[in-house]
Amino acid sequence: MAMPATGDERERRRRSALPGWLTAAFAGADARRTILMSALHIALIWCLTALVIWQNYEQSVESWKRSAENLSLAVAGHAAQTHQAANLVLSSIVDWVREEDITTADQFRQTAGGRVFYDNMRARVAAAPQVGMAFIADADGKVLNSLAGWPPKDMNISGREAFKLAMADRSVQSAVSATTPALYSSAWRFYVARKLTTQSGTTLGVVGVGLDAEHFATFFRSVSLGPDSWISLFRADGTLLATSQTNQEALGKRYETSRPFRMIQEGQSGKAVLTHDASFFPFQSGEARIVAAAQVSGFPAYVGVAIGESAFLGPWRSRNILIVGIAALLTLLTVLAGLSLLRLVDRAEAARRADSERQVLSAIVDTPSALTAIVDRSGRIVHGNAQFREMLGRDGQDADALLDPAVKGMAALLTFASSSEPATAEIDVEVERPDGQARRLHFSLSRQTLPDTGACIVMVGHDETVRHRAQQAIAMSARLVTLGEITSSIAHEVSQPLNVIRMAAQNALAEAEPEPGLSPEDADAVQLMSDAEFRPFAVAKFGRVISQVDRAASIVSRMRIFSRKPGDGPQSFDVRAACRGAIALLAHSFRGSNIAINEKFPDEALIAQGTQTLVEQAVVYLLRNARDALIQLDRPNKTIDISAYRTPGGRIIMRVADNGPGVPPAIRERIFEPFFTTKPNDKHAGLGLAVAFGSVRDCGGELTLVPDEPGAVFQIELPGDVQAKQ
Repeated sequence: MAMPATGDERERRRRSALPGWLTAAFAGADARRTILMSALHIALIWCLTALVIWQNYEQSVESWKRSAENLSLAVAGHAAQTHQAANLVLSSIVDWVREEDITTADQFRQTAGGRVFYDNMRARVAAAPQVGMAFIADADGKVLNSLAGWPPKDMNISGREAFKLAMADRSVQSAVSATTPALYSSAWRFYVARKLTTQSGTTLGVVGVGLDAEHFATFFRSVSLGPDSWISLFRADGTLLATSQTNQEALGKRYETSRPFRMIQEGQSGKAVLTHDASFFPFQSGEARIVAAAQVSGFPAYVGVAIGESAFLGPWRSRNILIVGIAALLTLLTVLAGLSLLRLVDRAEAARRADSERQVLSAIVDTPSALTAIVDRSGRIVHGNAQFREMLGRDGQDADALLDPAVKGMAALLTFASSSEPATAEIDVEVERPDGQARRLHFSLSRQTLPDTGACIVMVGHDETVRHRAQQAIAMSARLVTLGEITSSIAHEVSQPLNVIRMAAQNALAEAEPEPGLSPEDADAVQLMSDAEFRPFAVAKFGRVISQVDRAASIVSRMRIFSRKPGDGPQSFDVRAACRGAIALLAHSFRGSNIAINEKFPDEALIAQGTQTLVEQAVVYLLRNARDALIQLDRPNKTIDISAYRTPGGRIIMRVADNGPGVPPAIRERIFEPFFTTKPNDKHAGLGLAVAFGSVRDCGGELTLVPDEPGAVFQIELPGDVQAKQ
């Protein structure tokens, strides 16, 4: 029975489903206003926090842009000075050659290839540590002298880029080559070369100096700003000359798509930008970087500077931790203040609700027409009305009355109380009263939360003893009706073995002595068996008599399913035997109605847990129901299929299906109701399916009507025997 709920009760249920501190949000307008103001205050805190973080980000980026611009200009100035020093070395060598007043190529080879010239180059390079190599070659590319050692090695550099650029018709005074590995060491160098000519314009050869890339890299690393930052020197066409990065394989390669190259081409020398472009330099990820580029004065090259996130965002992130921490602290203080206000508001409202709930509880529990009680989650009685206390037969003061062994069926209540789902339930309880009379009670259970008790169960029920007894009487009446119907079938079945027994006895008597009433002449004419012949003949007849007696006894034993009660508790049995026993009881009536029964059972045993007697009774009622439906049809091939199988989960399924008209959808939900029938009331009481439903339920199974099937298909589902399955 469902317990009525007032408006306050429904409000309390809705609020009890929310987190504890939020329940006050529904207490009234004051609480909702408090929550709204707290939420606005928290939103304002985090909006200001986001604004401060963004402003700090912008300031950090702008500050580091200026640092990148200054750094690029400073590095470009260093590169210009380095180039100027190397250019002075190169110019001094050129001037010394010209001072020799050389007019022919042979004279040039003889002078430039001498030891004096070698010593002179060493003296000029000694003051320039960035210069790692100096050489002089004739117009054919043959090296006349170099700092690689004396005497000069036989080597031709006509294929080297520095020689080709210097010999080309160029408007620039000096040519800069790409960075390449040195011939006689592991150093990487790029060369500044100049073509030598006579006063008359005759080409004599090329003089050049090699600048060590590591010299620039060492300086770049000394001023770099972190592991994810770099400084590089590029030739004007984007060729990498030197870098602070350790990846030397990138040296000498051209990067025309890099961000520094594009900035120089766009006239942004000395400017810095924030970029996420991964193509501004090789072997770099797409993280945010500040990139600056600056043209090197007097040198066909430019400097690229990249500052990684660890440099310009690291301090910003550290400040953000402090800012967010302050915002979180302010948020926590706001929440605590809001909670304190909500508790104050909720306490006043809770007092009003508690008083209202007590009034409602008192009105419900003390209802005189129902057995009503409040039970806590351990099964102890918190409060019960007079009818409840009287039914239990106790003095009404024992809180553990429901836990008494005399109260059967309380396991379902304890299971419901210890869980959280579902919200309601129905249970049946049997109480043995002190006067020896057993009472059957039906209770509806509902979960509630009360101010004083907390989580509890409200029990509302009534005494169903009279109705239960009436149901038992109805079931017995239904069995008697069915028993009377099959009596004729049993009598017909028993008469057959009796006739066989009679014929066997008559045959034996006829062989033992002449038939009474014969004349002496006729009696003498009858030839009787000898004793030796009569013995096996009599044994065969007696064996036939015994088999027919056993057959009759088996037929009679099947009738007992309608008179005997189930044994103690469920047992293991083969459902195939139960189905065949039920078929045998009604076999005669089916033959007389021209209805064929098809058995579909597997070869292996189908062992179920339950009571075989109850299952046999249920199958008999289902077969009768199918027979009555088919008798009304005027057509041949009337069949009933009875089958059984085991599901993958171990459950046993039995089905009784006929090819009759089926069950109309309008009455499907009522077919298991007692006394409900679509047949003439003078012939059928409408108890068969109701009794079958109760028998299967008492057996621990479930009887259902399978929908969307041709004809009527009833299904019995029973728990399988786990040990038999194994």
